[in-house]
Amino acid sequence: MKINRIDFSSLSYQILQLAHSGFTRTYFLRKISNILLNCFKCTEVILLLKVPNDQTRFELIQHTKKTFNYYILSSLQFEKNSYPHDFIENNGTDGIWKDILQGNFDSSSPFFTAKGSFRTNSSNNTSLLNKEISIQESTCNTIIKKKYKSLIMIPFLFSDERIGLMQLKNIKQDLFSKHEIELVEDFAQTLGVIMLNQYALAALQERVKELTCLYGMSQISKQIDISLEDLLYRIMELIPPAWQYPEITRTRIILDDIDYSNPDLEDGRHKLVADIDVNDEKRGVIEVIYIEKCPELDEGAFLKEERKLIDTIANELAIIIKRRDAEEEKINLTNKLHHADRLATVGELAAGVAHELNEPLGSIMGFAQLAGKCPGLPNQAEMDLEKIVKSSLHAREIIKKLMSFARKAYPEKKKTDINLLVEDGIYFFKSRCYKEGIILSVSLEPNLPCITADPVQINQIMVNIIVNAMQAMPKGGKLDIETHSTDGDICLLIKDTGHGMSKDVKERIFDPFFTTKEAGKGIGLGLSVVQGIVNSHKGKIKVESEPGKGTQFEIKLPIAISQNKKTSD
Repeated sequence: MKINRIDFSSLSYQILQLAHSGFTRTYFLRKISNILLNCFKCTEVILLLKVPNDQTRFELIQHTKKTFNYYILSSLQFEKNSYPHDFIENNGTDGIWKDILQGNFDSSSPFFTAKGSFRTNSSNNTSLLNKEISIQESTCNTIIKKKYKSLIMIPFLFSDERIGLMQLKNIKQDLFSKHEIELVEDFAQTLGVIMLNQYALAALQERVKELTCLYGMSQISKQIDISLEDLLYRIMELIPPAWQYPEITRTRIILDDIDYSNPDLEDGRHKLVADIDVNDEKRGVIEVIYIEKCPELDEGAFLKEERKLIDTIANELAIIIKRRDAEEEKINLTNKLHHADRLATVGELAAGVAHELNEPLGSIMGFAQLAGKCPGLPNQAEMDLEKIVKSSLHAREIIKKLMSFARKAYPEKKKTDINLLVEDGIYFFKSRCYKEGIILSVSLEPNLPCITADPVQINQIMVNIIVNAMQAMPKGGKLDIETHSTDGDICLLIKDTGHGMSKDVKERIFDPFFTTKEAGKGIGLGLSVVQGIVNSHKGKIKVESEPGKGTQFEIKLPIAISQNKKTSD
């Protein structure tokens, strides 16, 4: 089919419609190059375009009947003819491109038209080899060796500037006459403008998609009732539409070592990654993945604008996380203040209640003991009076704990041998451990330095922890008690093989009135009192526990000051 039979108006309209169809840049260039390939019956079509507003970049499109390639070149690559390997193997005309784009041609030459288009066919190959025009000999030889008997290169002109060119090749001889080239030259100017406009439109569409994504993130971040997990999944839904190929785009967010991607996500052919840095600490990453092969662009298959976008998304997400962390910390501090206020109130109430109950309890217990001494009491009455006395003693122990919790019972500190306290304390538990199938193991380091402590309170620490340990082993187990010295401290270890504690329970065990025991078996003050005693002795308490693997309490109490001085001397 002759070129002058082509309806260039219809061809231009067809390409213009494609430009306004909302296709991606790559798809648009593939379509129009394919149209040119079929319309002009060419062996190969090459389109070169300077990227608008960025004179350091070129778009290079190569289309044959079997392949389509799309490249982004830097001006340095273009100047040095540094093209992709597969492109170089199939071309040799790139050396002429610079002369055409720079306007270096002789209009009187049979190889150039008045508008600066280059043409050659089999009839003037000899002249080409005789160098009638200034073209590199290697380039000329390449053209002939490739057997492109017909070849034209037409510059795109826009506002008197050469913005690119169109190159058509064919193995057939004398395909393009002088008149036909003039028709193609006019069409090429329209094509160049359409390509420029489509680039601007595509860039605008990409910016709209980016802004839509960022706006969506800002709207989601305002929802205070949404969980962090839901927030991350919603953000991941916003990302694919902002990229060039939404249908093959997948996203992954990894935050604090938790992967929030879909379980069926597969690693793709291309990946763009940005770090999520919160307060200069890397907390995770965002990944954008193409699951299919795509043309190589600025950074792999991604545009430099997409690198900026994913970095912006990562920064915005870091700000959201930082804000959420701050709000969560504020809530925690507020809760702690409220809790402290409640504890102060409860402490005052406990002190008052304990004081009011002590006197009547003493009377109940005293009169019960006196009644028990009356001669001739029935056995049942004696047993009932004994129960009254035991119940009164139990009530008094509860009052002691309340008094201790309310800080109304002050310690009487003196030099104390913790090994003696342990030996005295476990004496009362040996028979009970034996009956309940608990193996008691005691390992006390000899010649331990003394500590300055209240023996009664230290004994209370040990009793409370041991009782809890035994209750955690209803079917038997092992209870280890150990003492040893560390740098400036005496360490008391109490370890059991009971049912252990979950992380949530472990975080609350020192809260007053918190208990996991059944009603009537504890009021939740034991460990709170233990922590208070340890703190009042300027010591430290550490708990290690895991469900099904038992619990270990480690109490460190400072060695008496005089002994520290003696040791250092």
